[in-house]
Amino acid sequence: MELILAAILGGLIVLIGTKFSPKKSILKLLLRIVLVIRDYTLSVLAESYEKFKDVLAESKAEYEAEKRAEKQVHTDE
Repeated sequence: MELILAAILGGLIVLIGTKFSPKKSILKLLLRIVLVIRDYTLSVLAESYEKFKDVLAESKAEYEAEKRAEKQVHTDE
C-alpha cells in the first residue's frame, strides 16, 4: 500500500516538475525526493516482512509443540 502511494506521489511530483517547471535543477530535486521516498518505503516493507517471518516462525513452533504434546497425551492413554 505504501509503495503504491509513494509511486503515485512520485508520479505527481514528476508530472508537476515537467509541466510547470522547465528548470532542470528542480526536476532533479523532485526526482531525488522520489528516490528517497522509494528507498524509505522499501526499507519499511522489508522490515515488516522480517517481522512477519519471525511471527510466523514463532507461531509454527508453538503449533508444533502443542501438536507433539497432544500426541504424547493420546499415546499415554
